[in-house]
Amino acid sequence: MPRLVCRHAFVLTLAVLAQSSAQLPAVETVTFRETKTAEPDEADTDDQKLRTVVGELLVEAKDGGLMLLADDGRIWTIQPEQIQHRKSDDTTLVPIDDDEIQRRMLAEMPAGFKVYRTTNYVIVHNTNVDYARRVGGLFEQLYRSFFSFWKNQRWKLPKPRFPLVALVLNDHDDFLRYGTADVGETAKSVIGYYHLASNRMMTFNMPNFERNIATIIHEATHQLAYNCTMQRRFADNPMWLSEGLAMFFESPDTSNPRGWRGIGRVNRVNLNRWNRYQRTRPEESLATLLANDVRFRNAASMEASYGEAWALTYFLIKTKRKQYTQYLKQISEGKPLAELSAKERIDDFEKAFDMTLVELDKAFVTYMRRIR
Repeated sequence: MPRLVCRHAFVLTLAVLAQSSAQLPAVETVTFRETKTAEPDEADTDDQKLRTVVGELLVEAKDGGLMLLADDGRIWTIQPEQIQHRKSDDTTLVPIDDDEIQRRMLAEMPAGFKVYRTTNYVIVHNTNVDYARRVGGLFEQLYRSFFSFWKNQRWKLPKPRFPLVALVLNDHDDFLRYGTADVGETAKSVIGYYHLASNRMMTFNMPNFERNIATIIHEATHQLAYNCTMQRRFADNPMWLSEGLAMFFESPDTSNPRGWRGIGRVNRVNLNRWNRYQRTRPEESLATLLANDVRFRNAASMEASYGEAWALTYFLIKTKRKQYTQYLKQISEGKPLAELSAKERIDDFEKAFDMTLVELDKAFVTYMRRIR
């Protein structure tokens, strides 16, 4: 079953948001009361709920609610009644470095957590260091491959602005305790996720590591895409595009000792999903995939939607790579909380690939019949 619904489970509660007339982004220092419940092993006291954050103002609501990008990469949504104190200035936000995120993470987590660092990742864990090292090696392999792939498409992506943080928990029970605080009941049906608000990945020590490499790569791909400006968090990123991209990168390689060799191999799981679906695939399938994300949120259509998203991404990258890259660049310019209509989504897609949906769908289905 698809694993990634949790990424979209972070619910924005700022009801009516609008860009303020002030020039954005401004740097804000905001003290506010959190509404979340306590972390595992943490007492739920009023003092612990009072927090001060320094960050860039992304969005300001007409009622004074804020969306703030903090100096550690976390995005906070703050209701007006939560705000205790607010100060603005015109300085530039300075993101914290790996040393500071390590200090903050160890202060946030209970006793027993350690940090394993690689060149580009800060891995906070309460499992054995060998497993953390193994996961870190996989992250770094993806990191190199990811930037190399897009450089070859003549898209020189900037390096991540904020530290890349991953939590690796000791076992599934620990994962459920921490994951439930993040994503609720969804944690029970996944083995890892990337969280849009916290900007962190989370997974756990799995005995059958090789069988779960695809999930780790998938979630790490999401984290990279959102941290190198390819995608913007809480903008209108079509799910077929986000998930298709991650599935294009995730394909495992059972012949390789590490279990993953690179990008763009045929994803057998999703090819099988696509092949099953296309036998009864409705004529309007491509339109419904592009127009909105409803199919991904419906248990009855979710599996087929993931299969079609992978197949469409595979087809576009293999046959229309230049247009696909340009389309990604266009999507990357979206603004937080600004949603496109179904018509706008489809019009943008047709314009990017210079084909009608009918024309592209015919070429897509014909091409995928040859993939084995």
